[in-house]
Amino acid sequence: MLRHMRPQHVKANQEFGTVSYVGSAKTFVPYVNVIQYGDGSFTETRYEHGETPVIPPASEDRVIWVRVVGVHDISVIKSVGDAIEMPSMLMEDVADTTQRPKYEEFGDSMFMVLKLIDMDRDQDSPTAEQVSIAMDGAAVFTFQENAHNVWDNYLDRLRKGRHLGKSDPHYLMLALLDVIVDRYMITLGKLGDKAETLEELLFEAQTEETLSNFYNLKRETAYLRKYIWPLREVLQALSHKKHSKKVSDYAKSYLREIVDHVKTVVETVDTLNQIATSMIDVYSSVADMRMNMVMKVLTVVGTIFIPLTFITSLYGMNFEYMPELKWHYGYYITLVLMLALSLGMLAWFRKKKWL
Repeated sequence: MLRHMRPQHVKANQEFGTVSYVGSAKTFVPYVNVIQYGDGSFTETRYEHGETPVIPPASEDRVIWVRVVGVHDISVIKSVGDAIEMPSMLMEDVADTTQRPKYEEFGDSMFMVLKLIDMDRDQDSPTAEQVSIAMDGAAVFTFQENAHNVWDNYLDRLRKGRHLGKSDPHYLMLALLDVIVDRYMITLGKLGDKAETLEELLFEAQTEETLSNFYNLKRETAYLRKYIWPLREVLQALSHKKHSKKVSDYAKSYLREIVDHVKTVVETVDTLNQIATSMIDVYSSVADMRMNMVMKVLTVVGTIFIPLTFITSLYGMNFEYMPELKWHYGYYITLVLMLALSLGMLAWFRKKKWL
């Protein structure tokens, strides 16, 4: 789990503003999709590595979506970034996959760095992919770290003719944001199911594996919280009066709905984090209680044997004159006395509710 919380590569000894990739190694070849749609029409052009993408001029009745798949090749980022006069500092943020979610503006354009969360099927834990969104006029530019992500589903819907009538770049930008927020909600739902499963084991399996699962759940919720709170800040900045002027009236209601969803996500992740913390505390309390029960039983057994040990020790002394040693029924009387003492002490412990 912690491997996702630290970068694999870190920039060092580089000039301020130098655009260089920071992140895990990638094997796929980056490419650029230039998508145009509006008034029921849809066109898509794919530019392979080494080809210079041609970005069509802005049009009021058409939306342009430039989709950069793979940020580990700096030349691809620069070719697209230069087309919209993106500052090198923002291109540096695109290439640095350890960047904290943020919102900035350059000129009349908007720029966001976000984290797209999904569940790793092999590890059954959340993983984060950095995505960046820039909007310049009627064009939306997206930069994604991996070859495939949940934005593929939205693109498939566009290919099938859905949402083509919504020729508003703000709507496209918010639709992509909505996909990210929905993925957070789905991931939190899966973590909630995991929390319920672990809660059932709380009073059953007191093992190191169970405790490890509780700690993993707490780490996972903390991992999500690390990116959800900045996402809330990004959307609050976007919905602020100063910045919302750049969002069309048609998309403002959609933005308010997304902000409400993010508030729900924030509350959910905080609740899950508190539940995970509470389960760890309860687990420790149950473990301590069981240990106390064991110690109490051992103490009772030891207490019962104290007088019995005294009697056997007393008559085990090698004195010549001990009258009881000559009794015909002395052995049986001693056994009965020891049994009576044991039963009497057990009855006393039960009366005091110590057992």
